[in-house]
Amino acid sequence: MSATVELPVVEKPAHVPASLVHDFDLYVGPGEAGRSYPDIHAEWRAWQDRHPAIFWTPRNGGHWVLTRWNGIRKVALDPARFSSRDIFVPQGTAPFLIPTNADAPLHSKYRRLMEPFFSPAALRRVTEEARAAAIAIIEEIKPRGRCEFMADFASRMPVVAFMVLVNLPREDLDYLLGIAGKLSPDDPDQQAAWASLGNYVRTQIELRRTNPQDDFISSLLKAEVMGRKMSDEEIFSLALLTISGGLDTVAISIGFAAAHLARHPAHRRELIEHPERIDNAINEMLRRYGVSNIARVAVDDVELDGVAIKAGESVMLMYPLAGLDDSVTPDPLTVDFQRKAPQHLVFGIGPHTCVGNRLGKREIGLFIEEWLARIPDFSIEPDTEPKARCGIGNSLKELCLVWPV
Repeated sequence: MSATVELPVVEKPAHVPASLVHDFDLYVGPGEAGRSYPDIHAEWRAWQDRHPAIFWTPRNGGHWVLTRWNGIRKVALDPARFSSRDIFVPQGTAPFLIPTNADAPLHSKYRRLMEPFFSPAALRRVTEEARAAAIAIIEEIKPRGRCEFMADFASRMPVVAFMVLVNLPREDLDYLLGIAGKLSPDDPDQQAAWASLGNYVRTQIELRRTNPQDDFISSLLKAEVMGRKMSDEEIFSLALLTISGGLDTVAISIGFAAAHLARHPAHRRELIEHPERIDNAINEMLRRYGVSNIARVAVDDVELDGVAIKAGESVMLMYPLAGLDDSVTPDPLTVDFQRKAPQHLVFGIGPHTCVGNRLGKREIGLFIEEWLARIPDFSIEPDTEPKARCGIGNSLKELCLVWPV
């Protein structure tokens, strides 16, 4: 990305106390503009201690920010007062997609159409394809003794698995990977990227109109909602949401897991010697290295923990900070694979919990199993550091790994 978009700064509304105003830009993050973060979550944890549980920022159209577990969870579980109709800041910077942007009762009616394709039975069918993709990539790069992990593995394996799940052509992988990093509101190519992805999705829909298959998009063409067939735009919206959602979040989580394991040989040995701890280790690393920051919009004038929020105002839920809240998780920067029931909100909570959460965890598990079986000793390349940036998600842009050959 050559440059970022200038996003609007607004005046403080009269109802916002001056004491609750902090100059915070989600797309800059906890440090200075243009900075890369070797451990972005440690920076967020220090930032969290310097900010109240709720505050208002004039950046990105002006919005509220929640920084602690209780407030984030409270708003996420209150869709009647806090709508999902616009989950980015500034408002209006991404397309309205169902069911993500739909509220009750419509949300559940559309979500039911997606759930069969993310069921345990569906995931069992895709697991072996994902495992084969992981093994093939690892075997290809292993003789090199090094890789740029995000480009060579993390961005490829989970997207291949997702493409198998929804039956997209494998030869479209590089095109979709090129789109994935350009959908954020601060990217100058965002509108063009959404338009290009939209055209791709419409093409896939039309292919299935003429040649129906046993897959997700074909199922939408036959599906009924509220006693009627869906409109073309409803079908498009559901398909666009599903495809855009499968492109990068899991890749980033795999990257953070790889960076952690590269830095902690004792944790690598623990998982090799105790594979039964992998599931809990996944949850612990998701807690420590959260990704998505998602907004809600106040439906009416409301009071949240003594703070007046006006109808139409955005409230940013800093989901990664929920897992770093020391009032819920003692010593939150320490990763303990035997921590009892790690508390995190990486996949959301309540009716808008990510429908693909089981797939995401399975893909992280496949990485751990197959990578450690083939490259058990690896580290971050000397004189390099992981490069992360902030925004709608904490994203890991570069991770150079080395290992003996």
